[in-house]
Amino acid sequence: MIESRQFKFKEKVTTSGFSKTLSLRVDDYFQSRRISRHANPEMVAKTILGLTLWIATYAWLLTGRFSTVQVIGMYVLHGFVQLHMCFNIAHDGNHGAYSKSKRVNRIVGSVFDLTGASSYVWRLMHNDSHHAFVNIQEADTTLISGNIFRFTPQDKRRPFHRYQHLYAPLIYCLCTLDWVLIKDFRWLLIGKSYGNKKIIRHPPGELIFLFATKAFYYTYMLILPLLYVHAPWYSVLLGFLVMHLLLGFTMALIFQPNHFNENAAYPEADDEGQIANNYIQHIFDTTSDYARGNPFACWILGCLNLHVIHHMFPGICHVHYPALTRIVKSTAEEYGLSYRENRTITGAFLAHLRWMKILGNADEAQPRFSGIRTPTAPAPSPPPRPATD
Repeated sequence: MIESRQFKFKEKVTTSGFSKTLSLRVDDYFQSRRISRHANPEMVAKTILGLTLWIATYAWLLTGRFSTVQVIGMYVLHGFVQLHMCFNIAHDGNHGAYSKSKRVNRIVGSVFDLTGASSYVWRLMHNDSHHAFVNIQEADTTLISGNIFRFTPQDKRRPFHRYQHLYAPLIYCLCTLDWVLIKDFRWLLIGKSYGNKKIIRHPPGELIFLFATKAFYYTYMLILPLLYVHAPWYSVLLGFLVMHLLLGFTMALIFQPNHFNENAAYPEADDEGQIANNYIQHIFDTTSDYARGNPFACWILGCLNLHVIHHMFPGICHVHYPALTRIVKSTAEEYGLSYRENRTITGAFLAHLRWMKILGNADEAQPRFSGIRTPTAPAPSPPPRPATD
């Protein structure tokens, strides 16, 4: 293990009236309805649909006779099916939210590996780092961009950052291409710290699985199409490239607005790694939702637009998020807190770019909210019920 600063929230969740009441109300939601926190029939149907479309679109690509433009279109179609699988299936599995069974969650989470991304590296970077300490410098790996971007007020501003709101969408287009080709390998070599998890040696089994699934992905996405698709060879390479450019931009469109905007907080840990808040309050202050009233967006995105409840309770399957978000919103209103959301996906992304512009043009740029809020309004707590999950 590597010696370094350990991060910790100064307050326990139960010391905050808002956090305690919210936790009790979420528990009561499941107990009073006698339903599981995990996958329900809707979730199982989404899983079957996603895997069926993955097989069907790939088989169509290999067996059809297409022009170059049509091959590109088939790659894009198959790529968005992969993205749908990641949002709606693998994401829940890697958070332990799909099932009470660790084995089932691991199998479901491996859908990431089918789409070219290592589920092992993702769990390190996402669960152990980002989810544990969102928007905290040195703990949240999503803040690391190699100085290409300035995401927080604590980042050093460089002259070229004044244009980051303009070049960011173009760079974002490369993110999934980088992910399947370079990112996972890069983090295996340089990644020693993920939040409070310090690693010197990666488990051999995880490495074998990573390299095997990467080889599988390159084979079925590039080698087999080059051999069997009835179209010029360059159609396959163009299809692969265009697919990832569109997927990369879509990933940024979905994920960047949740935390990187002018209404989010960017707290700093002290020299001992102490964060002056409790976990649920911290998530509430650093995370925003968008398109909450759009049921299609919620369905197709695996409710990742409802990001506040996801960060507070990542072990709950996403099909429950719309109802639980209403509980978050009403509880926040009772405590005098501002639940932050944007009505549309486009509006949320533009708000992200505005924040990038502010950060790129002012050394002392600060978000609208940057301090610890103390809930003042009391709210009744529901009585606990016997667990029936």
